[in-house]
Amino acid sequence: MAQSTISLPDWIQRARVFLSKKDYLECAIIIASELTSHLVHVVNDEHLNASFSSMDSSHSFSKGPRGSHHVGQPVSELPGIRKGVDSSSNDPSIDSKPPPWESTGGCHLPSLIVVQIEDIVLKNVRVSVERAKTKNSKMPLLAEFRASDVKIQPSTSYSELDDIFAIPQLSQQDVCFALGKLFFDLFSECESSLLADIESKNNEKSVGDLQIEDIGPSEEKNSTPTDYGRIDLNDEHDDDFQAVKRALLSSNDPTVSQPTKAIQANDYLQARNLPLSICRLISDLLGAEKGDPYTPDTALLSLEEVKHDLMHMISSPERFLYDSVCPRQALDKTCLFSHVDGKLYGRENELGILMNMVEHISPHGPTSQRKEFSYEAAFLGGHSGSGKSSIIKRVVSHWKVNGWSMVFCKFDRQTSPLSTLLLAFDAFFGQFIPNQVDGINLGRNLQHAVDRISSSIVNSIDSDSVHQLCELLPSFRRLFPSAMHYVKHNSICSIQNGSFAQHSNIGASCMNGTSQTVNTSSPGNVGSGRHRLLNLFQILFKEICCTGHPVLICVEDLQWADEFTMDIIVQSVRSNSAMSEVEYARGGMLLLGSFRDNEVPEDGFLIGKIKLLEPSVNVTMLSISELPLQDVDYLLSFKFCVPKRYTRDLAHLVYQKTRGNPIFVIEFIRSIIQRNLVTFSVKSRRWTWDDTTIDLQMISEGVVEFLTKKLKQLPSDVIEALKVISCFGQVNVSTIHLLGFVDFVPNMLESLESAVKEGIVERSGPIFAFCHDMLQESTYSIIPPNERKPLHKMIGMNLVIQDPQNANNPELCTLAVDQINICKDVDGILNHAERAFVASLNLTAGKHSMSTKKSNFQQAGGYFETGISLLYADNWTKQYKLSLELYERSVAVSFMDGKIKTVPKRVDEIISNARSFSDTLNARALLAKFLASQERYADATNEVLEILSCLGESFPKEITTSLIMNEINEITPMLEGITKDTFLNLPTMTDRTKLQAMKFMDLLTSLSIFSSPMLMNLVSFRMTRLTFSCGYSDQYSIPGLMFMAQGLEKYSDDNIWLATQLTRVAESLMKDNPNAHALRARLAFMMGSVLLFVEPFQSVVEKLMDGYNSATIVGDVDNAMNCGLSYWGLMMFITSDLMEGQKELCNFVHRMFERKRIGFLHSAMSYFDGYTALIGNEDSCSINAGIEMKTNKQLKQIAEQTQNSFLMHQVTVNQMYIHCYYREYLSCASLAENYHIIQTAKRTLDFMVIFFLGISALNLARASKEDKWRTIGEGAMESMERLVDCSTWNFENKHILLQAELYYLDGRNKMAKLAYQASISSAGDHKFVQDQSLACELYGIFLVENEEAEGGLEQLQIAHDKYKQWGALKKATDVMNFMNMIKSASMSFGPSLF
Repeated sequence: MAQSTISLPDWIQRARVFLSKKDYLECAIIIASELTSHLVHVVNDEHLNASFSSMDSSHSFSKGPRGSHHVGQPVSELPGIRKGVDSSSNDPSIDSKPPPWESTGGCHLPSLIVVQIEDIVLKNVRVSVERAKTKNSKMPLLAEFRASDVKIQPSTSYSELDDIFAIPQLSQQDVCFALGKLFFDLFSECESSLLADIESKNNEKSVGDLQIEDIGPSEEKNSTPTDYGRIDLNDEHDDDFQAVKRALLSSNDPTVSQPTKAIQANDYLQARNLPLSICRLISDLLGAEKGDPYTPDTALLSLEEVKHDLMHMISSPERFLYDSVCPRQALDKTCLFSHVDGKLYGRENELGILMNMVEHISPHGPTSQRKEFSYEAAFLGGHSGSGKSSIIKRVVSHWKVNGWSMVFCKFDRQTSPLSTLLLAFDAFFGQFIPNQVDGINLGRNLQHAVDRISSSIVNSIDSDSVHQLCELLPSFRRLFPSAMHYVKHNSICSIQNGSFAQHSNIGASCMNGTSQTVNTSSPGNVGSGRHRLLNLFQILFKEICCTGHPVLICVEDLQWADEFTMDIIVQSVRSNSAMSEVEYARGGMLLLGSFRDNEVPEDGFLIGKIKLLEPSVNVTMLSISELPLQDVDYLLSFKFCVPKRYTRDLAHLVYQKTRGNPIFVIEFIRSIIQRNLVTFSVKSRRWTWDDTTIDLQMISEGVVEFLTKKLKQLPSDVIEALKVISCFGQVNVSTIHLLGFVDFVPNMLESLESAVKEGIVERSGPIFAFCHDMLQESTYSIIPPNERKPLHKMIGMNLVIQDPQNANNPELCTLAVDQINICKDVDGILNHAERAFVASLNLTAGKHSMSTKKSNFQQAGGYFETGISLLYADNWTKQYKLSLELYERSVAVSFMDGKIKTVPKRVDEIISNARSFSDTLNARALLAKFLASQERYADATNEVLEILSCLGESFPKEITTSLIMNEINEITPMLEGITKDTFLNLPTMTDRTKLQAMKFMDLLTSLSIFSSPMLMNLVSFRMTRLTFSCGYSDQYSIPGLMFMAQGLEKYSDDNIWLATQLTRVAESLMKDNPNAHALRARLAFMMGSVLLFVEPFQSVVEKLMDGYNSATIVGDVDNAMNCGLSYWGLMMFITSDLMEGQKELCNFVHRMFERKRIGFLHSAMSYFDGYTALIGNEDSCSINAGIEMKTNKQLKQIAEQTQNSFLMHQVTVNQMYIHCYYREYLSCASLAENYHIIQTAKRTLDFMVIFFLGISALNLARASKEDKWRTIGEGAMESMERLVDCSTWNFENKHILLQAELYYLDGRNKMAKLAYQASISSAGDHKFVQDQSLACELYGIFLVENEEAEGGLEQLQIAHDKYKQWGALKKATDVMNFMNMIKSASMSFGPSLF
């Protein structure tokens, strides 16, 4: 389309012919808007006040900053100053002749054409429109009338500089009045000369020109009401002036009562049936006439305000252009009583920040071309009712429109936070379930993503966890029925191989569809249940992020969340944020949360957890404050469909009474409409009100009090129904029916439906919930304080007393005790029988909460503790069974949740009151685990030994190597030719006493790792004997076999291959075991300690990492830490990147610190000290300032004080490692001597002690000539030679290097040289860069000391480069310094020095 420019009169003439009334109106509004924008630009430029600083040949000049003119901008481009006319114009009425300065070259200053007030008339307006060639030229397209540009064509030009500065400045008020006249002609279609006639009459005689003597002939003061002689008409603040004004307007005197231009124009335009908004706009513009003493308050004096009026008409014509014709239509437009408009007021900045974050993680945003998966987090803090939820809803709606993945969770006061989070994830999976009614059909890509989620999740967890996930998220079970087939298959396999009898009942409950309670007799290590659930959520988060869509995790009202739920959210995000690349994923994840900042302390856990996100996630905190006055005005303007100048006074009143709280503002507006203080006038087609009447209305101090008064005006049956659900927060229809059976609240369902219509409650399917939590609080406050707890009791009791079966319904019991427990502390509210009944209900609810269906250990613990508090004073006599179960479950759930403060007290009470030894076994097992968690390993071991003695399995107090060897000699013949089938063909162990003994021996093997390794081996031999004599147990026989294999490896080099065979049998049995992950978590460390003697170290570390992952899956933090520690300990001896290993170890240290595993933390510190000693830069890894790092010297003291031989072993190995590499041979050898004195049992890394001792001893023998060191060195070489027979890969280079050092000691230099070279080659072939570096260094020293300085320096340079490649920068510097010393000595004394 080509553009053309025509005059506005011509446009009006053509538009009247070709356009309908509606099209004409809409096109005219566009012209008015464009013209106003042009004039805003003209007036704001203030070009006539510009300081002309320069003029060049292009007639350019300079003015201030942004919004002003800039150097290099031609005068012709300046708004309001035009150089000639567009030559492309097709309008013949426009003079296209070039200006004088373009035709004559001698002028230094162009003629300037400037817009003046007299130019703002219809004939000077030029409208640019699009011209299109149509088949029917007589019927132009509507687009040809839509203006793309509108400007004023001034008529006056100035050629002298003095003339330019003499141009008067445009006044906004004058421009508004001129626009009023112009708009009148535009919208009246130039059919009226009304304004011209009025001006003609006013020129003869106008009210504004009245003189005092013209008003009346009377000369007596106050003689008549029309005596105005004492009034100053120029004083607008004079009260009498206002009286004169009213009198003049109401007088019948034709010389006085002539209507103003504004009034007459308004009447005329309304008579033409133009919308009231147009009439009002023009009337208010004409009201800006200067010299008129009757300027109305709504007169438009600002072009910006005119511009906003017109923009509203264009963007929201249904509100701001077209009139409402009836009260119902007007009321619907307010969106106060029916649907919600979803519009936000005064939140543009906050919403803009959030939408920028959305754009950042969207698939088409800035990150779409990058591989990184972006993580963003935003938290909205503000008072209740400040509008946090409205902002979140806007983001959520954007997410839904794009079809992206979203998990939405809104916490509340009544519902358990964990249950709320689980429901949110269940709803996420539920949206993908095919619905035959609605015809939901997932797209191919989305179906692929959903299938991938299922496959990844099932493959990442064990069968117990799959079952737990299916119980926690019923939608997952329905969406992926194959997941349940996976559980059933494993369960059936367990039954078929005869191993299911001793396994937990989870598999059986899975098959019959029931929810299985966690086994309290073996709750695992401290916090195992909590960490298992945490890992499950981390997997869910990770896989949801792999759907191929951006992910929104929305968590509202975090002030109701508990610490564990925040742990789940924060740790899941943190763990996944470490992923630099997510397969199948584009975009990223946005974590969006909200909380009441006045209810959350700055030093509380919520803010603390949010801060934990910051290192790995971009976190934005937004404060959502109350609405300022101008936004309240905008809200009223939008609701009442009038410009803001009409609601300004009302906005002041509303703001004063509500202080800008959004929900308070909305409720106040509703109330004044309901009370007819604001009404819709059909005659004037707008909302009307009286400011004074509204100002006199009394209002409560706070929104809760205000809402309470509003609620009290509802019908009594509705109020009673609302009181009941305010005790719940939200309520299901089935619960309502239960309460209705006894007419608890007559017609409760109908009453709640009425509340829905009132906008107080909303219904989603079978659920009724308050629209806002402030409404719930207000409703609850209606209940008198002394009636609240009795009401809770009445609700709870009515839920379970209707039918005896209800007390056995876990879901119903939980709902009931949540109500009854609120009043449990009120004296006398529960009688003797009720206390016993409620205690049993709490037991049922607790068992349900800790079941796989809930896994809510914190909530379960609360129920058990409440049940205990309700027991009789003589409960162990009259309520023994109930007491025993409550106490045992309280202790078990404390372990699973990681909160063990009350464990000793509860265990002591069980042991003191138990009626039999067997009744104490569960408590004693928990006590031993508690002692171990406090690092009291010796006490825990003694406790278990005492129990085993009572079970008929005694062990000697003193265990010697000879005793172990005797056991090995006796049991070895039984193990020859053993296979997997050997164990599977054994009968199942059924003797309860022997099963209990195996259980405690299994516990003892874990404890004795730290306190008495020799006892661990002796116990494992006993467990294997019991397996062969009493039958196979899949829970205990496999650990016994694995621990025994480790014992064989430690105490007899001849049995390494037998130990390897037993390890592989145990590994094979473990694969088919339904409890495979839990077993692998415990045994991976032992498997690694055996297999590293026969398999490459690099493959062994993979098994350790598998053990770490399995331990994480089952929530076994202790064994996860053990596997992780072993992994990083071994990695220090094999890693090719020492610095990267240190960083990963640093992360591991932080995890142990967060999980408060101090024992493992100390061991990790020892390894970290070793890494740092080689790297040299202590700041190369950032350790949390809250972690107090220990030196190896301090760690050694801790090991001695706690009798922790495990820690002592690791400290010694790491110290010897450093001393050996820095050639501190005497210190290294001394450590080894002390180690062998105090260490009675062998440890996994003893082969490294042998190697370091051998290197040190042979060097000391060469330096001191003492036979002692030679003997030690030869013994070390012989031990290493035996290891080479088991694994050439791991030990060959070390053995050859010891051989080279021995050759050097014996003076066999040629053989030494060949051995050094062979060791270097072997270390390189087998990927041991650190061994290769050490061999090069020792070879270089050998050459230098044997007068081959040049070759020695060459080897030392290679060693330096290898150390640097490895990342041992400090060690590389040490080698370089040594080389420089050699070079310096060689230059000073000559080569003969060496």
